[in-house]
Amino acid sequence: MAGEGSAQQMGNSRVNKAEIIGKLNRVTDKLLQLERPDNEAELQNLGEDAGRRGYFARDFGMEEWDWPQGVGLYGLQKLDRHFGDGRYLAYARPWMARQLEKGLPGRNINTTAPLLSLMELEEAEELSLEWANWLMHGLPRTPEQGYQHVTTGAGKHEVSLHENEIWIDTLFMAVLFTAKMGVKYDNSAWRQTSLHQLLLHIKYLYDKKTGLFFHGWHFGGRHNFSEAFWCRGNGWFTLGLPEYLELMHPYLDSGVFTYLQQILHAQAEALLACQSADGLWHTLLDDPDSYTETSGSAAIAGGILHGVRSGLLPEAWAESALRAIQAVLDRINDEGTVLGVSGGTPIGAAKEDYKGILIAPMAYGQAMALAALSEALYHC
Repeated sequence: MAGEGSAQQMGNSRVNKAEIIGKLNRVTDKLLQLERPDNEAELQNLGEDAGRRGYFARDFGMEEWDWPQGVGLYGLQKLDRHFGDGRYLAYARPWMARQLEKGLPGRNINTTAPLLSLMELEEAEELSLEWANWLMHGLPRTPEQGYQHVTTGAGKHEVSLHENEIWIDTLFMAVLFTAKMGVKYDNSAWRQTSLHQLLLHIKYLYDKKTGLFFHGWHFGGRHNFSEAFWCRGNGWFTLGLPEYLELMHPYLDSGVFTYLQQILHAQAEALLACQSADGLWHTLLDDPDSYTETSGSAAIAGGILHGVRSGLLPEAWAESALRAIQAVLDRINDEGTVLGVSGGTPIGAAKEDYKGILIAPMAYGQAMALAALSEALYHC
């Protein structure tokens, strides 16, 4: 596999704590007031090509209920937990009230994401329980009972079924929520379902030759589509698995825990081997001709640092992850906008499709920077 770095590439990668805190505050402020992209009129003219290029109007800003906003809430919650200043609750409660007043979209994998953090609010308890039961009994399943990657369709209450497809995104958007609900309500069926989904996605998306993850799998065609090693998709796994293992450790047999830790280790080692010279990762991880992408890089760096802090990954690997953190810091402008973030990315029919995804400020770009930078504070 082509690569520009290595897990052993160390150097002096320590980052400045004051710079992190200063940019964390600016990124947070920008997240909470994130607006539409400056070139939206141009993007609207893409017509039928809009979806392939990653333009989905609901993905911009925080005033929708879908996966970008769910990741935004997740990042804000991570920051609040580090500083304990109540900023998450002050924002999340009125945000949820506004969304309920407007009316929620149809249930699917991606619209589950806001509940990953909201489930901890008392006023979200009933909705979270209903949603967990829907994941168990209402969500379409693939062969082998996989969570079919159903997403929001053209309208708020429409869905795109993606029949017989599982995507790497599902692990973060819905499987982690299933596990958290299973732990909170001591529901063994929910916990076991989350484990089954995690193992099934590893079975079909993990590439044994490289240690990286493909974007998706189609049960009908028995293929991994274009076999793309997509940066942000791998980032969902790197960021989510350490949290899953911490949460589920008391409920996992030692052999299963070790297996999952070894998968994380193999993936992180492969990621560090293809880290670009600027510290980030290319949107196609093994293609240095594709652009380096900030949100996926932030998720990878934050996940590796979390893995190191939790004892799941070698301590020496923190240096390369901190080099990525510095690169993320360098992509935050004076207004707090995280630059170099790719739009929503459907599974590409060809690898070249990933290179054409638009780049614009996104709520999840802000949020994944928050999650990564708040984790980096533990390593300063």
